[in-house]
Amino acid sequence: MKKISVKVLSVVLVFVLVFLSASPAFAKSKVTPVIVLHGLGGSDLYKDYTDEDTKIAQFGLDVKAMASNQVILDEAIKLFTDKQKPNYNALFKELGNYFKNTGINYNKNGNPVGKSGVNCYWEDSLAKHKDYLTMRDFSIPVIARQISDIIGAKNVYAYNYDWRQDMCVTAKGLRKLVCAVKKKTKSKKVTIVALSLGGAVVSAYMDKYKDKKDVERYVLINPAYQGVDVARAFGMDLSFNSKDVIKYLKHMEQAYQGGEKETLFRAITAIGDVRIGVGLDKLNKDVIKNKKMRKKFFMKVVKPWIGNIPAFYELIPYSQFDSCTKTLIKMGYLDKKSGLYKKIKRYHKVQGRFKKNIKAVKKSGAEVAIIANYGTRALPVTSKKNNQTDLLIDTKYASIGGTVAQYGKKLKGKKAKGKYVSRDKVINASTCALPNNTWFIKGIIHGLYKYNSDANKFIANLSVGRVKCNVKAVKKKYKYSQFLKADQAQNFKNV
Repeated sequence: MKKISVKVLSVVLVFVLVFLSASPAFAKSKVTPVIVLHGLGGSDLYKDYTDEDTKIAQFGLDVKAMASNQVILDEAIKLFTDKQKPNYNALFKELGNYFKNTGINYNKNGNPVGKSGVNCYWEDSLAKHKDYLTMRDFSIPVIARQISDIIGAKNVYAYNYDWRQDMCVTAKGLRKLVCAVKKKTKSKKVTIVALSLGGAVVSAYMDKYKDKKDVERYVLINPAYQGVDVARAFGMDLSFNSKDVIKYLKHMEQAYQGGEKETLFRAITAIGDVRIGVGLDKLNKDVIKNKKMRKKFFMKVVKPWIGNIPAFYELIPYSQFDSCTKTLIKMGYLDKKSGLYKKIKRYHKVQGRFKKNIKAVKKSGAEVAIIANYGTRALPVTSKKNNQTDLLIDTKYASIGGTVAQYGKKLKGKKAKGKYVSRDKVINASTCALPNNTWFIKGIIHGLYKYNSDANKFIANLSVGRVKCNVKAVKKKYKYSQFLKADQAQNFKNV
């Protein structure tokens, strides 16, 4: 009996020793839950979020419904016909009525109307919402899917928010989800992965909650926290003509995913040389360059459509905010005494503190990775049409201050020298807020990441901590430089 007791005791001791020696490894391998944030348009909107039959068309643009309106159809046909001039007053009135009826706009104080909003706020993981991972073959669902392949969908959460609302309001919702995920997973920290407008949400989150120190890493992909130059249109910085648009379409033949849709863009360009060109020239002459008609267009069409949506104002670059809002207030488009103005003014101040905030979270121990794409000319609607962008977000803003050459140009002089300069002489990362934590990818259009590509795997590996979020660590592990070029399949080569 004594021998049996000794043997049992010995087995127990061995088990205890093995468990104790292994427990640090178990603790080290504990997975940090990941929360992903989509961008503009990333969640479906409803007039009544409790009723799926009230879905609002993406950005309120239902081409079929618009074409069924005889006035809109007739005047649009005139727009693209050589010898006919549209009745702009009738066209603007009908477009305004159409947009008003979509229910996409907020009220004058920048708040949703009635039960307008999203119906997909979840506090459980994507293991309970696997359809999300395959709902699109691009954007944040594809990134979430790649991350789930590594750490399991049970450790990945999606913050689906009403992308129209004020960033500071959205940041409060993100805080609620962060706390819920920590409680559910018994984790002390989370990782936040944000794309596009999601980056602006993160800027507001950092501003209010950075002292909580419960975010292990931030991975920010083509983020819009510093705005976009297209939003200069709010200040009537409009440059819109057929030559620029046709030139842009020809540029897109190769710029769009390495020529993936070359045939499509050539077909559009062929049409554009005739019909589209006629329509654009008319719009430019009759509306854009006509102060009275331009104001009428903004007041009769744009205001009923998106005039009370905070998010669009909050995409105005920080340096342009005062001039843009002054123009809109003078026009009568924006009410300085409204709750809407108070919201966007508040976020404007958040923008001004962003560089300080992101440096503070890094200093406090959080890892930060910033992905800024380039290689595409900006949309040809403002004076900044020659900016380097990823099609939508200006590279200089996404990288938080990178020095970026105009599209088709190279940096010169002192700007073209130093270890942070790309070999193609387009980017100097030394002026970024975090130069050692910022990567530039050439040739990927905004948000169109492909599953299982080098680009998507790179983002996923940063997100789950397979590699430290700094240029030196990435180069050592993957041989990737700070400047990368993606082919059609989004596989990488160093620039």
